[in-house]
Parts: sequence; structure tokens; C-alpha cells
Amino acid sequence: MDFMISHFCDEQNHQPLYKTRKQSLSDGSRPKLLSSSLPDDFSDMENENCLPPETELGNIEYKAKLVNPTTSRIQHLITQMKWRLREGQGEAIYEVGVEDGGHMTGLTDHELNASLTTLRTMAQALDASMVILTEKDVTKIDGVRRTVVEVLVRKVPESQQFIELRLAVIGAADVGKSTLCGVLTQGALDDGNGKTRLNLFRFPHEVRTGKTSSVCIDVVGFDNRGKLVNYSQNSLEELVEKSTKLVTLIDLAGDNKYMKTTIHGLSGYIPHFSCLVVAADCGPTSATREHLGLVAALNIPMFVLITKKDLVDKQQLESVIRNVSLLLHKAGMTTLGKRVKTKRDAVKAAQQLCTNSIVPIICVSSVTGEGFRLVRTLMNLLSTAGTAESRLQLVGLPTFFQIEELFQVPHVGQVVGGMLSEGQLHEGANVLVGPTKDGMFHEASIGSIRRSRQAVACVNPGEAASIALNVERKDVVLRRGMVISSLKHPPIASFEFSANLFLLYHPTRQINEGFQTTVFIGSICGTASITKIYDDGLMRQGRWCRVEMRWTCAPEVIRSGNQIIFRHGKTKGMGEVVDVVPIVEN
Repeated sequence: MDFMISHFCDEQNHQPLYKTRKQSLSDGSRPKLLSSSLPDDFSDMENENCLPPETELGNIEYKAKLVNPTTSRIQHLITQMKWRLREGQGEAIYEVGVEDGGHMTGLTDHELNASLTTLRTMAQALDASMVILTEKDVTKIDGVRRTVVEVLVRKVPESQQFIELRLAVIGAADVGKSTLCGVLTQGALDDGNGKTRLNLFRFPHEVRTGKTSSVCIDVVGFDNRGKLVNYSQNSLEELVEKSTKLVTLIDLAGDNKYMKTTIHGLSGYIPHFSCLVVAADCGPTSATREHLGLVAALNIPMFVLITKKDLVDKQQLESVIRNVSLLLHKAGMTTLGKRVKTKRDAVKAAQQLCTNSIVPIICVSSVTGEGFRLVRTLMNLLSTAGTAESRLQLVGLPTFFQIEELFQVPHVGQVVGGMLSEGQLHEGANVLVGPTKDGMFHEASIGSIRRSRQAVACVNPGEAASIALNVERKDVVLRRGMVISSLKHPPIASFEFSANLFLLYHPTRQINEGFQTTVFIGSICGTASITKIYDDGLMRQGRWCRVEMRWTCAPEVIRSGNQIIFRHGKTKGMGEVVDVVPIVEN
């Protein structure tokens, strides 16, 4: 983890606080958040009708023309489409009328119809769906109409029932996060008093106050034509059956007193993308800065939604957009200057967000519905794809499933929910679960597996699932942060570990040995004490420091390279696990 100091201003003292810059993960699953020398507007990306050159990896394919190909050529094109779908985990985007170098030559009406017919034949051969996203007129001076089209090809991988994407919705309190999710999931506009958000709240006090205090989860889907599927005319079971792509909305608390829950939701649920919500009537706040720092520290690609557009005039809205862009720039993130205004802008924003982690800005209103068409387009095209080789490598590794939620289901027993990071989990398999407080792992068996209430036979890396777990020893108490692993490869539990930490803020600007803090590592949330600080024995604000830490309550399974967020009161910082000390058995 390569973090760098920069000018991220703290609202209390207006002093430069931090800026994060992190390299992409080795498996390619999350690109780095920072880019340089990038354009300021979507229109500049297509300067003189030109796109970036085509790359061999990824799910974007350029085709200058597909008119009357031979049989052997068709077979080659089908194989090529299969590769692009694998790279995109079931989704591929074809730019028809674009040369490999990125130049938009365009096609005449006759050539375009013939090319789309060929593309449709290729998709049908793979049992995939095809839908035209956008069309762009690139007619030259000669007057002959020439067009470039973007086509989305989608096919659910054979090992999955649907394509899954997790989206965390963050932002300050009273900016309209839950209302936004309610409009998407229920398919009905808000009345201006937060009526649609009531469907997401989990507790009575959330309904009374109108503020989210827990991790609220709901889903929306997209069918093979890219149309939104929600609860307006479907039950959850019907929604899952009709959808080829499911987007899990993770609505997180915005109030500062629930910050612990928000951090846990970002680090434990491992969202593919995050949506930072800012209200147009108040602009960025201190909570906005706090959440932005969390997203940067965890390296989660992000886009920004500015809500309550109907409450402000054009001048105030432009002022809020400028303030948001300035804040993102100070955090080291690249914006596109102007907001997404058209469907083609949304298509380009999705591509740039997935490849370069550029931060698009969209303005919406949950009362009038303005901007939601762009949001749906963006969500439909967001891709979770890494490279096919990295996914195959993860499948071949020993099983590692981290427990996030615990349930007691009548007639079923103990059910755990969480994320599979590596390996595979099969129904009926024998596994290990732990560690308990003594650092031991115990044998268990998997009864059944469900994803979005649908029974599945196995779980692949990167997928969230609920598992009915039968532990042999009845006295074993399961808890959040435990892991499920294969019998042959038990993980290593540890009380002690060393880490590189960066202190963002502390009231006295330095920390001594013996300091205790709440540490977040994935699904783990526990208290740890700093037993040793290298160098001069002091951890100072704004500096990196190597420390040794020890869990105070129970051992945990952590690995070198795991990201750390630590907080205690106003103290906050981030870092990375460097080394883990295994428990020594007597």
C-alpha cells in the first residue's frame, strides 16, 4: 500500500491532513484511484472522433466493420466474443465503427445494419443478449451519413445464476441516501418527506428519526435488455429470476455517532463501487470529507450523486459541483470537471470509472425523478471484472470465507453470511471454522448455500452467500470475523502482528506505546493495543510508522497486506498489515 501525503483539509483546523495514493491490487480487482493527464470533460475523450487504442485485456472490443464475414471468420469472432465475455465476467461492450487504434471511421446505414446482424448472430451462438447503448453521428464533409454504435453483450457465466455487483451508498446525514435507494428499489418517486426510505429502515428509531443507524441492504436488478427490475411489480424471488445482473445497495449511516458502523460496512462488505451522496442545498460537509477519506483509504472506485436538485437554482447547483470537484481534487481523485448530462456521457463514465477510476458526477432529484435515467445506465454498465487469469488463480487457492453476519433460522439452525475471497465452497463439504478465543479451529459441515434467496451448489471467489453451517461441537460460539477454510489448509490465527500505520489525526498529535484503539480489518472489528513503536517510540501525526500490535480479546485471522483503519474518539488513521505472528502451541 503506497500512501502519499497531500493536502486534504480538516474542517476543524483548516490544516493539510492527508491524501492517499494506493497502487492497484495484484489481482486487478480494484484499479488505483489516482490518474494524471486526464481530460476535464467527456467530450474531450472523443476529441476529433477518437477513442483510446484498443487493449487485448478487458471487455471492450473495437470493430471497424462486420459485413458478410466468411464462416471461418464468424467462428473466430464468436471465440473472440467469448473471451471478452470472460474478461468482463459476463459483460462485453462492442464499439462498432471504430478501428483498433481508436479512430471513429463510422459506418453507412447499410454497413451498420449488416454489422449489427453479424453481431447478433455471434451473440445468439453464445446464447447471449445484445442491446444498443448509444449511437454517435460521425458524418464527414462528403455528406454521407456515418454512425458509430456502442453495443452491450451480456451472458451470465455458467458457474453463476446472475452477475453480482455491490454498491455502497455513503454520505452525510439528511442528504437523501435512503430515499435514493428507496426510489431505485420501489420504482416510485418520493413525496419530499422521505416516504420511500421507510422500506429500507430496519429499526423503529430509524423510522422516527429518519436517520440510518445500521447497514441496510436491498437489491435491484437489470434484465438482459438492460431494463431496471425492482419491487414495483415483482417480489424478491421474481426480481432475482428476471435479472441477469443484480446490484446490492449497501445503505450506510451518515451521522458521525454511527461512524463505526459505516467503517464496518465499507471494510467488511467489500463493495465493488461506492456512491458518495451530496445534497445540493448544503454541499460538502465534514462528514463528506470523512467518508471520502475512508473510500480513498480502502481504494474503492467511486462516483458522486448530488441530490435535491429540485431545491436549488442553477447557479447554486454549479457552485456545489465546483466545491465537490475541488474536494475530490484535494483528495487526489480525478474528476471530469462537468457532470454527466446524457446517456452517452453515462456510458463513457462507466467505462472510465472501471478502467481509470475517474469520478463522475450526476445530479438527481428523488422528487421529480430527474437524473435517474443516467444513474440506471451507469449502474447497468459498471463492471466488476478483473482478468480471467486472476480469477482462475483465486479459484485454485485454499478456501477462505470470512463471516460477516450471523442468523438463527428456524428448522435450519445456524446460518452465516459473508464473502468468499479465495477457493470454492460446495454444498455438503466438510470445513474448518474459527478461531475461537483459544485460537482453535473446529470441524463443521455445510448444509445448504443461498445467494439472494436462491439455492446454489457452490460459491466462487468474490461472491457473497448465506451458508447453513453445522458445527460438530455445540459449545463453539460463532462470531463476526471468523473464517471458514478447507480441512487441509487451516489458516493461521494470531494475537500479535506488525503494521505500517499512518496517523491522520490525534488530539495531542502523537501516540505512545500502550495506546488502545478500535481496529477494522475486513469483517474484523476489535480492540488492539500498540505494544511497540519503532524509531523513537512515538507515532506522530502526518507520518508513517512501523508498530507492533496485539489483540486484547481474541486471536484473529489476518494476512500480510490487509488494509487497516483504526479509530478511537477523534483519533483516526490507516495502514497495512506487514507481518503476522502465529500463535505458538505448547
